[in-house]
Amino acid sequence: MRKKGHLVLLLMLAMTFVASAQIKIPETNVSFNFPSKGWKYLQTSKLSDNTVIYLYSYAADYVIDNAGDTIIPFMRIYVRKNYDGTVYDLAYSRFMVQPFQSLDEIPHNNESLEYLGAYTNEDDGKDYEFRMLYIKDRNMVLEIRLECTVDNFEDFENEFLEIIKSVKVNK
Repeated sequence: MRKKGHLVLLLMLAMTFVASAQIKIPETNVSFNFPSKGWKYLQTSKLSDNTVIYLYSYAADYVIDNAGDTIIPFMRIYVRKNYDGTVYDLAYSRFMVQPFQSLDEIPHNNESLEYLGAYTNEDDGKDYEFRMLYIKDRNMVLEIRLECTVDNFEDFENEFLEIIKSVKVNK
């Protein structure tokens, strides 16, 4: 019985370490970590030879908005290879595809760009808010977007900020 207790303790410690470990974005030098265990990988979508999207969702608890609807906070990582533009160029081109209201724009010293933004989804009529980071890694550029409804943004704002702060480019 004593060995079984030690094994359970070791497994719990290992799970805690994995939850706080850096997650490397494939084929890049960029990594990040989730501050809580609630995040799950969902899928990878290859849009073209040069563009891949990685999707994660928050699944620790049910998240209910003010209308009583279940919503899913998510993190989308858009990676574009062989990109010779700046993070501002990508931000503009992505804005043209998915327009939003910019609430704040924060340039960082390492040539990355952070946005706080919002938009109304025409399909469900709900207002969404997000935090987004554009970052350049060699000839690649990444958009990291963390989003949920405006009703729930305050509940996730610190979590989103911690994820953004954890992003590192290992050269």
